[in-house]
Amino acid sequence: MARTIQMTKGPIARNMIFFILPLIGSGLCQQLYNTADFLFVSNLLGKTAAAAVGASSAIVTCTIGFFSGIAIGAEVVLALAIGSGQGQKADKAMHTALLFGALGGLVLMVTGILFAPRILTLLDTPASIMEQAVLYIRIYFLSIPASILYNMCASAMRACGDSSTPFRILTVFGVVNVAGDTLLIAVVPLGVAGAAIATVFCYWCASALMLNALRSGFYKITFSWKALRVDSNALFHIMRIGLPTGIQTIVTTLSNIVVQYYINGFGELAVAAFSAYYKVENFIYLPIMAFGQAATTFASQNTGTKDFLRIRRGTAIAVGLGIAVTLSISGCVLLFSETVIGWFMKDPETLSAAVLIAFVSYPFYWLYPVIEVLGGSLRGMGYAARSMVIVLFSLCGVRIVLLALFTKYFHTLHAVASIYPITWALAAILFAVSFLLVIRKKTCSS
Repeated sequence: MARTIQMTKGPIARNMIFFILPLIGSGLCQQLYNTADFLFVSNLLGKTAAAAVGASSAIVTCTIGFFSGIAIGAEVVLALAIGSGQGQKADKAMHTALLFGALGGLVLMVTGILFAPRILTLLDTPASIMEQAVLYIRIYFLSIPASILYNMCASAMRACGDSSTPFRILTVFGVVNVAGDTLLIAVVPLGVAGAAIATVFCYWCASALMLNALRSGFYKITFSWKALRVDSNALFHIMRIGLPTGIQTIVTTLSNIVVQYYINGFGELAVAAFSAYYKVENFIYLPIMAFGQAATTFASQNTGTKDFLRIRRGTAIAVGLGIAVTLSISGCVLLFSETVIGWFMKDPETLSAAVLIAFVSYPFYWLYPVIEVLGGSLRGMGYAARSMVIVLFSLCGVRIVLLALFTKYFHTLHAVASIYPITWALAAILFAVSFLLVIRKKTCSS
């Protein structure tokens, strides 16, 4: 039976830790899908193939970004309804989100397969990796509907207080994905296509098991094929939270694509170096993302009961825990940077460039849990638009302006990497001010 955690009662720190740990595990397993691809490709197929896989990452993130926001919107609506005891409203929201996500995923899949070469060309992808990048991304896009469906199911489970079931399912298929990479790259020499095929298979199997879990009756909401329909009222409430979050994700990713464009201009070595750097960075970011997701669920459920003092305490605890965890992980990565980044890239020149990038940004990564937790709490209380504005201004607008200036006057990888900590600091300050204003208003009015 699924283990659910009630966020509106009991010790805050203990409940958060038990809720966050499976989220971290789920994120690690999900990241393992792409990371396993990159590890096998970079070590067995070489730098060119690794760059081909790395060049597609921003495109994939951008395509599913909108529906990741919708999934967060669905989670907030579900958690609010569950917190206030409105089971029927929660049931309609879940089925609406699942159907909307599945249909949208099919559209994205077809679009991505058709326009992959044009998109990669617009990104100034080096000609030496273009053919393999197109092949990889076209196969990978077959997994997009399943990826979105998995995230929708996971959001529904988190809203009910269950973060462990997605973790268990992804653990199994994380192992299966590694086995698939071994078979389709090392044994059957399919190259980058083999890595993509293994990932597609695992995503579809994982999403099928998630749907089956929601049918089990272990939750306050239960999935039924017959109940699949789009309820206009439920969709409106989901989009009210999900649309700003989705726009935020897309625009943030687009700004990263702008960064990728400038990186591509430095040549193949820079593309491979940043690809290796991002793979390591993802493992630092995963626990931070888990704290943000937990903050969203926590704030949503307690907004349903109008306990804003508990939200303030819980958010402060999440920020403190997030900073401590991030400092520990980033410190270890920097201490053993050549070894850790070397797992993803063996070429000495590329490894040296990736280590340099890491030492510019990782010391300041502790700012990111402040951004994620406070942003998650604001979304959970219904202030997704405010969170979107802060992110678009600081992590997108200011970042792109600095990118243009730094590239023009310095034109080094060090200068490009330094943009990240500068904009993190700005976003953290703005989120802190905004959260304090909102929680003060809510506490005084409740």
